[in-house]
This record gives sequence, C-alpha cells and structure tokens, in this order.
Amino acid sequence: MHAGHGGHDMAMYELEDGEQVMVMGGMPIWLFLASVVAIIVFSFVVVEKIGSVPKRDDGRRINLIRNRRVYRVVRSRWFQAIPQLLMVIVLLFLLYAGLFGNRIGNITPVAVWTIWWAGLVFAVALFGPLFCYMCPWDGLANLVSRLSLWRRTEPLTLGFDVPRVLQNMYPAIGLFVILTWAELGAGITTDPRGTAMMGLGMAVLAIACALIFKKKAFCSHLCPVGRISGMYANFSPVEVRARNPRTCKTCKTEDCLNGNARGYACPTGISLKVINNATMCTMCTECVKSCDRHNVAFNIRPIADDLSRPTTRADEAWMCVILLSLTLFHGFSMTTAWENHAPGSMSLIKWMGVTFGTASEVNFTIGMLAVVLIPVSLYWLSCVVASRLVRSTVSAWDLFLQYSFALLPVALFYHLAHNAMHLFAEGGAIVPMLSDPLGTGADYFGTRGMHVGALLSDQTLWYLQIALIVFGHLVGIVVAHRLSRSMFSGPSRTKDATRSLVPMLVIMVLISVAGLSLMALDMNMRVGRM
Repeated sequence: MHAGHGGHDMAMYELEDGEQVMVMGGMPIWLFLASVVAIIVFSFVVVEKIGSVPKRDDGRRINLIRNRRVYRVVRSRWFQAIPQLLMVIVLLFLLYAGLFGNRIGNITPVAVWTIWWAGLVFAVALFGPLFCYMCPWDGLANLVSRLSLWRRTEPLTLGFDVPRVLQNMYPAIGLFVILTWAELGAGITTDPRGTAMMGLGMAVLAIACALIFKKKAFCSHLCPVGRISGMYANFSPVEVRARNPRTCKTCKTEDCLNGNARGYACPTGISLKVINNATMCTMCTECVKSCDRHNVAFNIRPIADDLSRPTTRADEAWMCVILLSLTLFHGFSMTTAWENHAPGSMSLIKWMGVTFGTASEVNFTIGMLAVVLIPVSLYWLSCVVASRLVRSTVSAWDLFLQYSFALLPVALFYHLAHNAMHLFAEGGAIVPMLSDPLGTGADYFGTRGMHVGALLSDQTLWYLQIALIVFGHLVGIVVAHRLSRSMFSGPSRTKDATRSLVPMLVIMVLISVAGLSLMALDMNMRVGRM
C-alpha cells in the first residue's frame, strides 16, 4: 500500500488487490457547526409558525394528460414499450460489458453505481417511479411471459398466488439489506463481474416471478428498487389518481384493477377507487389503457402530499425506518472512521479485526448490523417516550407506524445529499468509457483520452448537500406536525398532539445532525483498479 497526496485535503491509496481509494476531505468544521445551528433554529421557527398556517388545499392538481392528444399517446401500448425496449438494450449491453469486458476501465460499474443508482433517487424525487415505468427487468419479464412489449396478449404463467406470508414488502426489504451488504461489504461497486451478476440475478428473478405468479409479484414484493422508488414517490410532485373519485364509486368492473381487452390488470393490485398514496404504483399506465370511463389522471400536486396521511401497514413503516438506517450506514461506511487505509491508522473495522481476530467480512457484517440498529432503536425509543407523554392513549407501536412517514423526507434528502457527492464528483468518469466501454483500448467516439473532473467544486457541493439535508429536515417536521394532528384530532387532543410530537422532533434533529456530521468526515472514494 502506498499513498500520494492529491489536491486539497485529498490522499490516494493503492490497496493490495490493486484497487485505488481516494480520500476526499469533508466540509470545514465551521460550516458543519453553522449547519447544525441552522437545523436547530429553523426547527424552532417551523414549529412556531406551522400551527398558525392552515393546511394547504389538497385539491390543487394539474392533470398532465388532460389534453386529448397527450391522452391518446399515453393510452397507446407503445408509450411504455419504446422506453422499456431501449432500457432492455442498455441492460443487455451492460451485462455483456460487465461479464466479458476487461475488469479495468469497464463501463458497467460506473454506469450502474455512479450514474444510475446515484441519479435514480433524484429522478424519483422529481418524477415519481419513472424507472419502474421503463424498467428493463420488467421489460425482459414481459418479453418472455407475454412474448410482446406492445400487444395485449395472455401471459404465459402458472398463475399461482403469492404466498400470503410474502404479500408485503418484507422480501424487498430483505433483498435491499443483502444488496447493500454486497455493494459495500463485498465491494461489487468496482467489480464489473459482480455488478453484472447482480443485474442478471434481478432479471432472472423478474422472469421467474412472471412465469410462476399472477400479475407482477417481483414488482410488488421482491424488487428493492421498485419498493424504494414507491416509498420515495410519496414525496414526488407527480401522482396517478382518479380524475373524478365519484366516477370510480359507481364503477362495477374496476378494470383498472382487473384489466380488460385493452389493458392488463394493475401489476401491483391497486384500484383507483382506494389508492391514497404512491407506494405501490409503478406508473405503468395500464390503468389509463383499461379504464373505459377515461377517468385516470397524471397529476402535478403539492410535494409530500401523500405523506400527510399516516400508514397503518407495518411493512411500509419498516421500509421507511430501514431506508433511513441503511442510507445513513452507506454514508458512514465510506468514512475513514469506519475504514482507514492510511498506514498506522485505526478505524472501526481495523479495531474489530485486531481485537477479535475475525475476518473482514465478519467485521463488516457485525458493524453493519450495529450501525443500522442505532437509528431503529432511537426511533422506537422516541415512540415509547411519546406514548408515555400521551398517557398511553396511543401505543408505542401505533406511533411507530403512524409517524414513520415523517422519516421519509429526512431519509430521502440525506440520500440525495449523499448521492450528489457520487453524481457530481465522480459522474464525469463515464465520459472516456463511452468510447471504450469494455476497457479494451477502443476509442469509438474520441473521448477515451478525456479527463472530466468534478462537475461541482467542493464548496458548491457542500452548500448543495447542506441545503438538501436542511430542506428534508424541515419537510419532515411539517409532515410530523400533520400526522400528529391526524392522530389526535379535535380541540381536546391538541396538547396530546404536541406532546407526542416533541420526541419525534428531537429524533429528527439528531438524525439530521448525524447526516451533516457524515458530510464533515473524510470519505473513501473507490476509483477502480490499476
């Protein structure tokens, strides 16, 4: 291992396997402290002002497919088929490049982890489950089971029901944990073969589910990307809803749910009669095609609108909490406090290896479990305290469920802040690889010799990250306030609403400060192999 110092607060290390790690300095301490002060001050301001501001009109909507021509385009079977086919081609190319290209200078890890995975969260926050709409894994499953992307055909499937015990998001949560371990613990983010095998495994799962089960069991219960997108889409300013709810009430056939000759049944089992959040919607547009009454709208709506209605589903609540915990862990696992490659240094992973003599994989797994349990435990503790403050009129478990949506904006905007570092600091690495995707020395577009540095300066990136974390924190406070008023409705329960809210505000401040502190620590940026 050797080190060579680069730019400001940067060092480069070459590991024993030839992989390079660049250490990027965190934000200055004064900026971190100023951000913490801003979090606390703005929290008091929002809490002080929010009670006097009436809740916005939930009826404000702009239907994007109200125009007849636009509506016809969306209703066409080609509307989803074309982007999905293009994404299938991209997926197949990345699988080929990852499996058969050179391990050095390969486009697959950069395209998947730096561009797609980092950019996905931005796309969901702005446009809803856009990736699900054009998902290549679902596209391959459609090609195999329906033998078409653009015609309404009867699918080739055994048609089994998903076992009741799996009719939830827990399989997706479990797969998300496993993929996070593979990404960070096994280091597949710089491994073309590992990244390609992960993508291939997801494709096999999607196809197998399509051939075995009714509808889209993969999309509904297994796919972590889809379920994460669905949860974050509750914040998004885009929604799929009924144009006129009264029209749905008189509908006897529920073609949006069951399908008909023009459109397939909803892949995740949603009826426009009852949908009240975006969690399970994949924006596939099948309801637009199947609804005889033309009663489907793609709306622009106020942000975080779906989060104002508390969930009663345990799997949704757990997805919120696990999302927050794993996202924070992702940030912490990149810091030098977790793993430090400098000679003579100590870090958590090194300390565990020296103290217990255990393998690095074991240390990573135990450390990951411990770190993930911290936010989960703190959130549960805040619910227990809140329950006692309201004299146990609402149980800690009910508070755990109903306040969980308040964590989503905090998780989403820390996720955005973290991914901004990857996207804007590392995203330019894909430019030379576009000309040499297999790492074989080709130069198809003349960009192989180009070096594209960071797209944003360190200072600009820090301010962007702070703005994202602070904004997510404030939205979380607003959502928590609305949820408290929903749980404790009526003038006689106002004090209980406030009492239950206090522990939630404390935990949200702690989480946001933790997110800022991660931005202030030095980060290990894996940049590939020599």
